[in-house]
Amino acid sequence: MNTEFDALLKNQTWTLVPSTQAHNLVGCKWVFRVKRRADGSIERYKARLVAKGFHQQPGIDYTETFSPVVKPITVRIVLSLALSKNWFVRQLDVQNAFLHGCLSEEVYMTQPPGFNHPQFPNHVCKLHKALYGLKQAPRAWFSRLTTWLLSFGFIASWSDSSLLIYHHTNYTMHFLIYVDDIIITSSQASAIDSLLHQLGSEFAVKDLGGLNYFLGIEVVPCTPGVLLSQKKYILDILTRTKMSEAKPVSSPMAFSTHLSVLDGDPCDDPTLYRSTVGALQYLSITRPDIAFSVNKLSQFMHNPTTLHWQSVKRLLRYLKQTIHFGLHIQPSSTTDLQGFTDADWAGDRDDRRSIGGYSIFLGSNLVSWSCKKQATVARSSTEAEYKALANAAAEIKWFTTLLKELGVSLQSPPYNMV
Repeated sequence: MNTEFDALLKNQTWTLVPSTQAHNLVGCKWVFRVKRRADGSIERYKARLVAKGFHQQPGIDYTETFSPVVKPITVRIVLSLALSKNWFVRQLDVQNAFLHGCLSEEVYMTQPPGFNHPQFPNHVCKLHKALYGLKQAPRAWFSRLTTWLLSFGFIASWSDSSLLIYHHTNYTMHFLIYVDDIIITSSQASAIDSLLHQLGSEFAVKDLGGLNYFLGIEVVPCTPGVLLSQKKYILDILTRTKMSEAKPVSSPMAFSTHLSVLDGDPCDDPTLYRSTVGALQYLSITRPDIAFSVNKLSQFMHNPTTLHWQSVKRLLRYLKQTIHFGLHIQPSSTTDLQGFTDADWAGDRDDRRSIGGYSIFLGSNLVSWSCKKQATVARSSTEAEYKALANAAAEIKWFTTLLKELGVSLQSPPYNMV
């Protein structure tokens, strides 16, 4: 707590001012967290001062709050290209990232619990920098970081605003931002070192070395390439749902399963169902094999039944069987784009809408996939297939734009197979 408080004072996060009735006062509290490594061991203990953002009032304490984060698809594409070109990949962490964001609104906060100023115990903190918990904190931090990068010479991508590209005569750098977790790839290691040196003069940057653990995803080196695995994340889900000792199965969903909103009795714990399915949605970032099952189970979040929960447990048993599975990214000799689509005509028993899906490969690497219910009812199987094909074509069009920005030329026109 003392370390965090000293960092706040050093950063000139606030100024103590007398309290008045005209100020909307935002509370704050201390939050304690244990940071763990990929293997589950304890890395360090953290104490963080968090503002009570629910005390804020729109138009007074904040206006815009949206802050973009890099798309998982973009991460997979950049990683695939870096491996294929034998580029250097580094991972960064910005300490107290939100404290670097500058506020454009007037925000007043109570003094931190346990750290009241002895001479001014009734004063309040007028915030100059953002704090964790403020609604506009992510946006303020992203704006501060990207402004610095643009002044350095980076160019923001039109396809993904959290991807910034730096082109030089001798090298190229890609800068991917997910809040305070950052990935940098470059054709020259010295270029990354030079950027880190200048970045460190502006922000508290921690160089984590090579990419090994990013957003709960473990990057395991293998031959050839890397394996993106969420083994620890799966173990946490199994422990939370008390399925650690369940009997494993070899498929995520039985072939004869046809779920409906009308089947089964109301679920005993709808909150557990929703939180588990939500966790499985994040797991599908590296597990395309569960995309169909997760999409199906997500359609019953509003009113889950016992039969739906049984299907969730079936999927958890499959994850226990395949806990070591992941997404393999390997060097590829080509940059061809290949798309594969399919549709299940009138596959939903409740509204007769079709299920459409696609998978897109960049060279030999699977980088994008989707499985979701189509927005309208298809009147024939051909129409359902065309809708799935149109969704894949839109994704491939976005791919070609992003690859062009990354300086990658396709060796042949993209093609899609139904």
